[in-house]
Parts: sequence; structure tokens; C-alpha cells
Amino acid sequence: MNASDELDRLWAMPHGQPTSTELLGWEMRIADGPSFVSQYREIFVSEAYSFPSSSDSPTIVDGGANVGMASLWWLARWPNARIVAFEPDPSIFSILGFNLRHHPSDRVELRRAALSTERLGGRFVPDGADGGRLTASSVNRGSAELSVPTQSLQELLRNLEHVDLLKLDIEGAETDVLQESASELARVERLFVEYHSFAGVPQQLPDLIGLLRDNGLRIYIESPMASIRPFETVPKSESADLQLNIWAYRE
Repeated sequence: MNASDELDRLWAMPHGQPTSTELLGWEMRIADGPSFVSQYREIFVSEAYSFPSSSDSPTIVDGGANVGMASLWWLARWPNARIVAFEPDPSIFSILGFNLRHHPSDRVELRRAALSTERLGGRFVPDGADGGRLTASSVNRGSAELSVPTQSLQELLRNLEHVDLLKLDIEGAETDVLQESASELARVERLFVEYHSFAGVPQQLPDLIGLLRDNGLRIYIESPMASIRPFETVPKSESADLQLNIWAYRE
């Protein structure tokens, strides 16, 4: 398979149209071609989630696993890694299970749930790709809402002695979830957070940065969104007026 031609095919597909690919050398199912291409370039080409590990079996928590691209990259590097992966969208969770079907469930644990401060489930707005979110952390865009189970990151961390990497791409719920889990963050060696700010909703970025600082973590930040004249025009992607990729680590 010519990788460039396959990426072009997937990039040109309509939003939300499921398909399959053998780009990684075996059959994978995907929910959305363009979002898959973006993930492939970020995770497999740029290796954005790479980290040094003295162990051949690091423990990783993947909050917002989508179709499993990050988990597949980690498992290619560390076949004995322990991964706990969360994905609340039932249709995408089914794809996640298919893509990780060759990995033992005692090491790769898939949970169909959203990480949240809510304990009795939540209302989830799917988008057919990688941007679905709990309605408590977004503006309802008129899509059909789903009732999804929720789980506590705080309780999960209490049951893990050490976490080599915590990845949170949970579309706006990240600050609340981390604030609730503050007492357990000493167990986390490094953290990736995709921070979201939504138009018309108070920004929590100062709270998030302060929380990471107070837990002894140093940060590096990039933004996939940019504006030449921010006082005049701020880009808005799916109602977000700011998105930041934050890497936090202990020195």
C-alpha cells in the first residue's frame, strides 16, 4: 500500500463516513477519514506522545481513546504496557475494541465511559469523529444526545500505584476532572492535556496551569489554533475559541 495515496484517500472522505484501512499493516476500522489522518500524523509521524521509560511495561491512562491510535503506538513501542483506555461513544468504542482486538485484556483494559466529576452518568453529544463531548462541558450543537456511563479519574488513580503517562483529551471536562483528582496527581509522572475553551463560557486555563504547577509539574504548550489579529478575529472550531496541547512532566 502506498501510504501517501492512502492518506490522500482518507483525507478526502466525507466527515463521519466509516471506513477501514491497512495503513499500519493490518486491518483497522476508522470512524472518520480526516480525523484519522490528523491523528496518524500527530501520533505516528510526529510521535507527540513519546516519552522515556525505564520500564518495558509502563502504565498509561488514555482518557479519550477514540479509535485507539495512541494506544496502538504505545503498544508498538512497549508490547507489555498496561493501558486503561476510556471512550464513551458506543459506536467509536466498538471500533476501538476491534482495533485493539489482538492485545490481551489483562493488559489493555477498555472502558466504555467518560471521565467526569459526575457519578450517575452523563449526556454525551457525538460528532462521528474525535470531537464528541459531554454536554456539561460544551454548547449543545443540536446533535442527538446519548446517555453514557461516567467514571472518576480520582478513584482510578487511587487504585494505581504509579502512572507513567496520563493522557486527557476529553473535550472540555479536563480541568474539572483534574481538579477533583488533585490529591492523587503525585502518582502521575507525566501528563498530556488537550485544553478546550468554549465561546461564551468562562475560561479555566489559569486554574489548570496553577493546578499543574502546584503538583510539581513543568509545562510545555502548543496551540493548533492561531489568529493573526486576535483582538479582531479568534478562530472557532466546533464552538471552541481556544485549544491548547499541554505536556506536563516532572523534572
